[in-house]
Amino acid sequence: MVIAIVGASGFLGTNLLRHILTTTDYPVRAISRRASSITVEPAFRERVTLIDTDVLDDSDMTAAMLGVDVAYYFVHMMGQANKDFYTQEAVAANRFSAAVIAAGVKRVVYMGGLGNDHEQLSAHLASRHNTGTILRENCPLVLEFRSSMIIGKGSISYDIITHLVHKLPIMTLPRWCISQTQPIALADALDYLLAAATVPLNYSQIVEIGGSEVTTYRDLYKLYANWTGRHPLLIRVPFLPEWLGGWWLNLFTPRGHAKIGRVMVHSLSNTMVVTHDQAQRLFPDIKPRPLLDALNDTLQPR
Repeated sequence: MVIAIVGASGFLGTNLLRHILTTTDYPVRAISRRASSITVEPAFRERVTLIDTDVLDDSDMTAAMLGVDVAYYFVHMMGQANKDFYTQEAVAANRFSAAVIAAGVKRVVYMGGLGNDHEQLSAHLASRHNTGTILRENCPLVLEFRSSMIIGKGSISYDIITHLVHKLPIMTLPRWCISQTQPIALADALDYLLAAATVPLNYSQIVEIGGSEVTTYRDLYKLYANWTGRHPLLIRVPFLPEWLGGWWLNLFTPRGHAKIGRVMVHSLSNTMVVTHDQAQRLFPDIKPRPLLDALNDTLQPR
């Protein structure tokens, strides 16, 4: 089985690439605009093809997909100068779907975000869901995962929390801090993604995944602070101006994270919890771990 990872140079793509190489014997095509920058251990280089291309390049993407059995799609455009990322991500999903069809790819696996389609979703989550809809409507067979925050180094939402805890002794929390969320450990997310390549499917599906605990952003912040031995003063305010949240991110988080984080922060007002047991029925052997175990996993070298 030949695997392709589109968006391979990002957080999820690089981690999944490593996971596939160390746990299977599948050949992998790592595809992104900066694929050549990915470091591959010498023992795995014969199994990896690094392909520098843009998902919007029809001919190159189709060529990259030829002979692929399962394609993972991890593309987002929130960090681009063009602020209309919703439209750009929709265009990218349609271009990718066309390449999949032309190349005869059998299955697509996509990672989107949790959130109720019947509620007012943030622009970020609305775009994630729209991308999933485009893929499901156009590709032969799609497994769309939807998750909340992935706990792991390099995850933008997780890294923002860690930077704020380490750098802010006093944190004012807006009203969305009591929104419910169900973070998932990176290791569990990777297990779901890998299993998705071979799980029997007769039709495209949406599968919600999360850790074993539902929490609020305020309690998650407190848990992480206590885990690191820090005790910042948390002050909840009924209203926090958007410009102030953006200023915090600019000042206390890496520039690349802050740029995308300013888009993602609006999603924190949406409830992001698992609402059905499809993951348990499709993947009964995967037992998502508690939050503290997920945090402890971040100490392990990857």
